[in-house]
Amino acid sequence: MNISEKTEEIVRNVRLINKIIHMKRHEIAQGNNLTLDQFHTLIYLKNTANPPTIGEMAVETKKAQNTISERISRLEEKGYVERIKDKNDRRVSRVILTGAGAELINSINYQASNELIRKALIDIEADVVDKMLYGLDELAKRLEEK
Repeated sequence: MNISEKTEEIVRNVRLINKIIHMKRHEIAQGNNLTLDQFHTLIYLKNTANPPTIGEMAVETKKAQNTISERISRLEEKGYVERIKDKNDRRVSRVILTGAGAELINSINYQASNELIRKALIDIEADVVDKMLYGLDELAKRLEEK
């Protein structure tokens, strides 16, 4: 196998691993009584630097404001988000992730990646795992240099 074929194989495997982890996140989220839209909303809130308004979330997700408002209400009932008043304009409400919401997302991410991969690695010989780790470390270093 030449370097181009090896590159394609590595990229294919990385994409497959990412897809498997992504699907596992969805499965765990649904097991925690979250719809996929609710789960993605929690991830969105976790990744925003400043708490958004319902209107900002609607624009960002290309959904109607009432759809986002209903979703936030359901997440609020579950204790995963909270509406707070804007510091500069008390008429404006912003949406923040609560500690329980952040904890849930962290737990789902951990279960879907760390635990899933650990369970898969248990059945692979230690020297193969060591070589895989070395190879991935080397690849990451080279990619950071580029």
